Amino acid sequence: MKKAFAVLLLFVLFFYSPLLIAQPQYWIALNFDLTFYADGTVDVKAKLHPFTVEGESLYGNEEVEKEMNSSLEAVVYDIVMMFTDNPSTIKYDVISLMKKNESEQVLCDVAGIGKVNEFKGAYVVELRVYLNTSKFVRKLKNNIYEVKVRDSYTSRDPRSWIDVISFTFKNVELKSFRWEPTFAKGPSEKKENKLLWINYNEQDAPDFYVFILKFSRFIYVGEPPEVNVSILEVGFKGDAFVVTVKNMGWSTGYAYVVVKYAGSEQARKIYLWNDEVKEVLFYNIVGDKVSIEVWSGDKLLDKKIISTTATVNKEINKTDREFLYTIVAVMVVLSLIIIVLAALLKRRRTVEEKYYYIESPSPGVF
Repeated sequence: MKKAFAVLLLFVLFFYSPLLIAQPQYWIALNFDLTFYADGTVDVKAKLHPFTVEGESLYGNEEVEKEMNSSLEAVVYDIVMMFTDNPSTIKYDVISLMKKNESEQVLCDVAGIGKVNEFKGAYVVELRVYLNTSKFVRKLKNNIYEVKVRDSYTSRDPRSWIDVISFTFKNVELKSFRWEPTFAKGPSEKKENKLLWINYNEQDAPDFYVFILKFSRFIYVGEPPEVNVSILEVGFKGDAFVVTVKNMGWSTGYAYVVVKYAGSEQARKIYLWNDEVKEVLFYNIVGDKVSIEVWSGDKLLDKKIISTTATVNKEINKTDREFLYTIVAVMVVLSLIIIVLAALLKRRRTVEEKYYYIESPSPGVF
């Protein structure tokens, strides 16, 4: 069955309004139209149609419209999350918000029996997304890219999914496509420049739609950095290889510290507040040289290459110096103790001799 309206409200509850409580009263049919352009932009049109659990349309219901308008932020969030894991790093423009369109048609399997029902009219939300800032884009060669589009509903909640989603490619060459997971249903309609999926249930609906596309005017920028991080120190502390980093900027966010050694690598994802210094620990580092990189988004922020032998020797020398300093300190303390004891003993002997000289009777008195 289709996603309950409570699921949509739950997104608002989780991300925007902790005090909001609502009971599921109706469901919403979701149809998406995505159009890809040669410059790497994608126009996303989300068409929503509310209906009762019995399958009766609630399009035009004033109370329902009011509740749906209160969920606009969640709808925009869901659209953006089709192209990224972090909505703060992707560029997009809002074209329209909850615009009523009586000429639109929305399809949905209302009864969950594998039969599509058609609803007249839709509440339309339109966004333009810039793929050059999408984390789900990977350059393969020349002007050819792998582009992933996520069903942000079914990937987070098994009770919800996009009923119908179409992909149109304008002046963009579709080289190949696939979907994840592979057991999900493939497209219901395939044309030279268009693919259409009709998903009757959550199991049918893919979590990801994956395309290999050739663009003619697309320049990939990549995911912009969230923070500005520099490497301060690198060295061993016991069994740990420690990388000390600092967020040099005003913004806060995530960064990745990557250590590459002897054909292997380790990575740590960290969150840094502005001006924060953090130690990142790595273990089982081997090899003569280690490369340390700090990334945020798709940008390399800092990099160092060190000799592990020199670093280990430095740590050993440091340990030797610390041990030497300790020995010297102990010897100084012992010397002071010996001097004090010697002085006390000398004073005692002096006192005893003086006492003997005064109190002892002179020879021949008896």
